[in-house]
Amino acid sequence: MATSLGLALASNCQYQLDYCGYNLLNRGNYYDDIYNELQRSGQPTDKAHIENSLFYCANGGNGAITFLSFCGNSCSNGGSDHSDWC
Repeated sequence: MATSLGLALASNCQYQLDYCGYNLLNRGNYYDDIYNELQRSGQPTDKAHIENSLFYCANGGNGAITFLSFCGNSCSNGGSDHSDWC
């Protein structure tokens, strides 16, 4: 009987799309990037800001993000190949 191990592979954000923090966390290991970008932008780093802020996927798809805005509780998932929005 063969067993397989499911491996969760992290993936970079898609260049030039906007992402809610919670979607970046679901894509891969973005916690530190989100936290650092919020700090750099003078934003709080609480759970609400980490999950419900909007970030732009910059720098040619290498996974770098920049803070756009805090959406409160209304950061909306745009779906595959579309930007999220507040």
